[in-house]
Amino acid sequence: MVDLFLMSPPGRGWALRGRNNFRSREAPQVDAREARKEWLALARAIEARGGTVVALPSPSDLLTGMPYSAECGQVVPRPGAAPLFLLPRMMSAHRQAEREHWAPLARRMGFEVVDPDVGVWEAHGDVATFDGVTLLFWGGRTTREGLEAAARYFPGEVVRVQVREPAFHGNMAVLPLPAVDRLMVCQDVIAPDSLALLRERFGEARLLAVTEDETRGYATNGLPMGWDLLAPSVVPESVRVRLEGMGMRVVSLTMRELCEKGGGSSRCLVSRARVEEGTFQLPDEARLSAVAEDIEADA
Repeated sequence: MVDLFLMSPPGRGWALRGRNNFRSREAPQVDAREARKEWLALARAIEARGGTVVALPSPSDLLTGMPYSAECGQVVPRPGAAPLFLLPRMMSAHRQAEREHWAPLARRMGFEVVDPDVGVWEAHGDVATFDGVTLLFWGGRTTREGLEAAARYFPGEVVRVQVREPAFHGNMAVLPLPAVDRLMVCQDVIAPDSLALLRERFGEARLLAVTEDETRGYATNGLPMGWDLLAPSVVPESVRVRLEGMGMRVVSLTMRELCEKGGGSSRCLVSRARVEEGTFQLPDEARLSAVAEDIEADA
């Protein structure tokens, strides 16, 4: 099995455009050069822990949302067959053209590209897996109609979870931590009926609660890599202490531009999939080494 991480480095002209989250709304303008260095540090941390980065540079400085690749699409593995690649249907107008660039890469990789057809569905940012269950989220930006259009492509058990602001995606409400068999959950941003479903399915003892204030500090937006959690430096100390007490190591990454200003954390910057070897191809131009030299030249 291969752990793929679809990512897109910020361009030299990267800037904030949509400002559609609680961080970016009032943030000063970003430093694109520093953002590119932050992105490369995360990508290298992923590969150092056994992941494989698939990098797609943005073709235009106007597509400033592309670095937040959790919304690039969703890879759905199929045993012995080419994985599906479910295209997103984005809420923000300035991000809707991104899928026109991810779809060709997915096809070059050998994926079968699928369009869920209707509604708003923001892909991997509203998908999580835990204990063999697929969690699909709606209520932030993804609509219930968009969720249902995508849900038919996911095999096995699916649990639908409704979230609210400040959790504009499910990845700001729930974080699976398979190494410690826990599901980190911000109960304050999950609808009561959905929270009851999580308690019934996984058991109260396996839910690790964080507060709304902690999730505003991106408590659920770190990227688990085995026993390591690649997390922005703004993650609250209270969360670090709890995780390290359970045996995890919180690896702090400086993300002043991408997270503190742009509003997306390490988990927001990837679309992650575990796929069988031999069911895809990785084009040379999409390897991390192909974009790292360009970023380092700027630094």
